[in-house]
Amino acid sequence: MKNFILGLFLMLGGYITYAQEITGTVVDESGLPIPDVYIVATQSNTSTTADLDGKFIIEAKEGEPITFSMLGYDNLTVNATANMSVAMKPSSDSVLEEVVVVGYGTTKRSDLTGAVGTVKAEQFTKQPQYNAMGSIQGKIAGVNIINNDAPGASPTVRVRGLGTAVGGSTPLYVVDGIVLSSIDNINPGDILTMDILKDASSAAIYGSNAANGVILITTKKGKSGKMNITANSSYAVKSLLNKVEMANASQYVTYFNENLTFQGRTSGFLQENQPYDTDWLDETTDLGKTTINNIAISGGSDNADYYFSYNNYAEDGILDQQKIARNTLRSNTSFKLLDNKLKLSQNLTYTHTKTNPKPFSAFNDAYRQAPIVPTHYANGAFGQSFYNTTTGVVGYEAGDGESIGRLNSIGNPLANVYYQNEETNMDYLQGMFDAELKITSWLKVNSRLGLTKSFAKTRIFNDIKGRWLTADPTRTEQQFLDNQENNPESVTWANNSLQYENVESFRYNWDTFFTVNKSFGNNNFTVIGGITKDKRGDIYTIRVKDWNVPYEEQFWNIDRSTAYTAETSQNYSTPTHMLSYFGRIEYNYDGKYFLTGNIRRDGNSIFKENRKYWGTFPSFSAGWVLSKENFLSDVNFINFLKVRGGYGELGNAAVKFNTQTLTTGNASGAYNYVFGPNQDLVFGGYYSSPAFPISWETTKEWNAGLDFEVLDRRLTGSFDYYHRLTDGANLLITPVLNSPYGSSFYDEACDILNEGFEIGLNWRDTIGDDFSYFIGGTFANNKNTVQNIKPAYDGYTGGSLANGQITKRITEGQPIYSWWMYEANGVWQTQDEIDANPHIAGAQPGQLKYVDQNGDGKIDDADKKNFGSYIPTFTYGINVGFNYKNIDFSVDGYGVGGNKVYNGLNGTRIDGGENFSTEMYNGRWTGPGTSNSKPGANRDSRASSYYLEDGDYFRINNITVGYTFNQVFNGIESIRIYGTAQNPFLITKYSGFTPEINSNGLPAETTGIELSAYPNTKSFIFGVSLTL
Repeated sequence: MKNFILGLFLMLGGYITYAQEITGTVVDESGLPIPDVYIVATQSNTSTTADLDGKFIIEAKEGEPITFSMLGYDNLTVNATANMSVAMKPSSDSVLEEVVVVGYGTTKRSDLTGAVGTVKAEQFTKQPQYNAMGSIQGKIAGVNIINNDAPGASPTVRVRGLGTAVGGSTPLYVVDGIVLSSIDNINPGDILTMDILKDASSAAIYGSNAANGVILITTKKGKSGKMNITANSSYAVKSLLNKVEMANASQYVTYFNENLTFQGRTSGFLQENQPYDTDWLDETTDLGKTTINNIAISGGSDNADYYFSYNNYAEDGILDQQKIARNTLRSNTSFKLLDNKLKLSQNLTYTHTKTNPKPFSAFNDAYRQAPIVPTHYANGAFGQSFYNTTTGVVGYEAGDGESIGRLNSIGNPLANVYYQNEETNMDYLQGMFDAELKITSWLKVNSRLGLTKSFAKTRIFNDIKGRWLTADPTRTEQQFLDNQENNPESVTWANNSLQYENVESFRYNWDTFFTVNKSFGNNNFTVIGGITKDKRGDIYTIRVKDWNVPYEEQFWNIDRSTAYTAETSQNYSTPTHMLSYFGRIEYNYDGKYFLTGNIRRDGNSIFKENRKYWGTFPSFSAGWVLSKENFLSDVNFINFLKVRGGYGELGNAAVKFNTQTLTTGNASGAYNYVFGPNQDLVFGGYYSSPAFPISWETTKEWNAGLDFEVLDRRLTGSFDYYHRLTDGANLLITPVLNSPYGSSFYDEACDILNEGFEIGLNWRDTIGDDFSYFIGGTFANNKNTVQNIKPAYDGYTGGSLANGQITKRITEGQPIYSWWMYEANGVWQTQDEIDANPHIAGAQPGQLKYVDQNGDGKIDDADKKNFGSYIPTFTYGINVGFNYKNIDFSVDGYGVGGNKVYNGLNGTRIDGGENFSTEMYNGRWTGPGTSNSKPGANRDSRASSYYLEDGDYFRINNITVGYTFNQVFNGIESIRIYGTAQNPFLITKYSGFTPEINSNGLPAETTGIELSAYPNTKSFIFGVSLTL
């Protein structure tokens, strides 16, 4: 009876209690916050959603039942109390219900109407890299990442193909809401999630910055509860992944002499037995080493949270004294004030990076220098390619009647590395300051300021005298001193030079926007609108250079220079300003039907103040959750099924623009004028380039997709098809023939179409209580095509090799700057065969035949043809792994196909004095009938399909095995030890060093051509992770 009366009293008390603001936090079983949980108080008829930190405010009566729901977790109903802390248990639920960061907000994956890929924190810790993008290769369909293994180098990232020829092609990076030019200064261990907006309907809210995709990064934050400390340390050893076998001394001598014979030479031959047999690649490279140490401290209360981290990354490259050291500090804090109505957040990052680069040309020299050349002579001097043409023995000494010649013009790669003495110290500071005011339970306003400042100081010391003496071992120091005395004013004969360069840059962006979340029954609305201002390109550079400083490093100072006057220069880049207005409306009915619309209007100061100054970028998309319809309710194996589609327009403001330059005449020119009674001569001028107005490259994209979960949510996946057209792509035009312009200029010349599809599949399951496993895969197909090119520009060439040969051409209906060259078709055997058939002028037996494509009886440029592209037509990734008790194991792989790579290292070794691979040596033509597939030692230099090879490859990116010890010591939650092999295996038909070539990315230049590329490396890592 007492219980009944007490219950009745409490119930009545609940009814007469007035509604009030109830605050709290939603976490998972491990205490991590769960964002975007839907929270409803049915008696008070109010609802809200948890923010990114799992925190919420709802108007409800104390003691009233509140229901928390989110797919992926069991629904939970608890009575309202002050400062609630709610722990939700996961169900065997959907990865589609993860929270995804979209432009200026978040949403559940099940609510998405566009194509968004997500990578979580464990990917960045499992495969440590300098730049976080290198860790996700193959993880997201449609995102092609070309890694670069040079210390401190950034990978090239392409989202859904290449849609520009000369404009910027790098995705937009947004870190905690702040736009950054790159993420090189972001510690990968600080990243919580990375969301990639792949289609235009998702990315349109970023307007003219978004044509190459948008990568949204959310860094880690603290959570309410006890302080957490995590520490990670790893050590890696790095070596060449794929070493090409080069000719040894004996093979080199044979090949060299064959070439002289084919040339009809009677002297200058090499003796068979040479005193040296140098493996230049072994001599030039060494084991690289990388250490990564990271510590993070986080925690918080109901009204404040914090996350602090320190990261040290130190790497020694595979070239001597090639180093990079980066130290990163991060502070993420937030505070709630005014009864939780006002939230103030700040994220600060400071990075100091010290870099000692070495020239990539050292690899090129190591591939090309003759093996009979020594690394050093007996006197300690660097070896050079001199040889006695009379005796045929390598060396620089000649007796009476003997002469000295050179095998080739290649320098000593060890000297190249030794004399490159450069150091850069960069300080980088990036801050985000956000104020969020919750006006009502359904309306909030954010104002966010982002500031980025960097200061780089580079010091370059050049030993002029040392380089001069090294270039020719017959030179003496006295000769150099004599030249100094005879040319006292010439810096050519200074002992050395010292240069300092300081570069400062500054960028800021300021966003202010409102967010409305409101529901009317089953009708749910989210509305976002705002304004943003961005200033970038504020760069100031100053250089000073002087000569004759002391050789000791501690005295390298401009003030210690003697005898010469310092050179100074400075320049200031005019910053660009952009003002933008943006908005988004999201609607869904009962979580079943979805509509989304975005619009952004950008004004950019680099364009003229007319219609080109402003650009408007709209998008719309829709989704339909079929699995919620009655007609699929009886299909038990389908847990979730949604179709979606959309259209959007994006811009690329990172285009080149024209400046109208004036070329003046001279005393003998035709642009001079005579004025006045004294007949004064005035030099006239003419405009050497046109000032064509250039505007945004605009990308218009249709996307259709499907998301699903089946078989008790064990199999999840997505499929997307896209049609992505870049309208008005710019080209660099070089005037020819009777053009009125004397200088190159840019013009909106063509359209570029990227069309394809993407598939992502994941299977997760458990067997018993101790064993779980996963299998995942991605596949993407992309076709790149040039359309609607202006007739005057159809056929523009590019892809120049080191010997001046052209390898690419832009052609209607082909990929952007596709391969264009002669088609090789065998080897000439005799002079009679040459005389009887169409041939290149000067063709000789042993050289390549080329196909007469047009049948006119001669071989010229009209016989060149297209051979596809360096751009892969498909990419794929696979990742598998399992957990058994405390053991974890995983394997990741990545591959590309459908592309061609030009082996420039083989194709430019044509003078007979450079080294070559054994693949070129074995089976070569040595006389009539010996080979009809491989040319002889007298090969010609023309670009042809002979040197064009399949660029397909598959590489195992990562093999990791780890073991976790739980509660081994008081105060230590866990210790995990692990071993990782990064890039241990490469499967490819390519005969060069690497088919994964990361160059400047401009299709008209050397992208896809292996010349001085940094080779791929493999690493073996041991690491320890600690959680306190």
